[in-house]
Amino acid sequence: MKAIVSHGIKDFRLEDCPVPTLKDHDVLLAVHFCGVCGTDIHQYHGTWELRTGCTSGHEFSGIIEEVGSKVTRFKSGDRVAIDPGTVCRTCNYCREGKTHLCSDRLGIFHYSRGGFSEYTTVPESQLYRLPEGMPMEWGAFLEPASCCVHGIDRAAIKPGQTVAVLGGGAIGLLLMQMALLSGATRVIVSEPQKDRRRIARELGATGTVDPSKNDAVEAITALAGGKIDVAIESAGLAATVSQCFDLVKPGGKILLFGVCNPDARVSFSPYQVFRNELTILGTVMSADAFPRTMELISSEKLRVEPLISHVLPLDKFHDAIELHEQGRGLKILVTPR
Repeated sequence: MKAIVSHGIKDFRLEDCPVPTLKDHDVLLAVHFCGVCGTDIHQYHGTWELRTGCTSGHEFSGIIEEVGSKVTRFKSGDRVAIDPGTVCRTCNYCREGKTHLCSDRLGIFHYSRGGFSEYTTVPESQLYRLPEGMPMEWGAFLEPASCCVHGIDRAAIKPGQTVAVLGGGAIGLLLMQMALLSGATRVIVSEPQKDRRRIARELGATGTVDPSKNDAVEAITALAGGKIDVAIESAGLAATVSQCFDLVKPGGKILLFGVCNPDARVSFSPYQVFRNELTILGTVMSADAFPRTMELISSEKLRVEPLISHVLPLDKFHDAIELHEQGRGLKILVTPR
């Protein structure tokens, strides 16, 4: 089979590899679509660990080819999406129901092959069956969209509130939709790319601003009629994190969703946080959001089709990485099929 294999920083190669060995509780999955994520970019550049010989890719869907001897809930031919994080289920976090914070959480790309491969093996516990008629491409959104649902859970947006989303990529537009579904009456997206702002408006944003031509804080507060209740940072930039502190009203919340460079630092005023009783929230992974997210996607309450800008074959993997790095398009899918 073909797979993208890491040989070190910026050295990912398309190679012939053996089909992974099927364990008793695993299924052998023929990967159909795998989304390119910021995590893949971090792994490509070596800022996040990916061991030599491993295959990245964790946002994927596929069809089961074969099941292990102890698999009971799935069969050959089932269409599935995956939760890419295997957990120990014995640490304190797992015992408290916070499996997304597991001390020994292991990405699928270290357990077997990741999604940038023709085949991989996945534990039965990590599978979610796609509803009848749901496109396979949509299944590749289950993991990133679940992370967004968990983030919005953390923000606890109330009906009637005003929200700003800083960064209008695929993740930002998923978060924007979730804020609207939570009852926010005004959701404003700050994004420099014209096409992304257009899609944001088509998906329901009540306003958009171009931070490359306007002061984002001034433009957002003008559209909102004042400071806002919840600021969501989804660009992963220190500059947009800083903007959040100037956007929220007293009692407001800041949700840090975007993945900043691990070395990034942001200055803020502790007095401002104290005096205005601000809440600063982190969010990671997806906790218990997968079943709810599947319902949202399959019912089209959460629209993912408009976010797909490119579908490339596996041998165009490096083109997909380049497109993502340059911010061209929105969600880029790679298909080994």
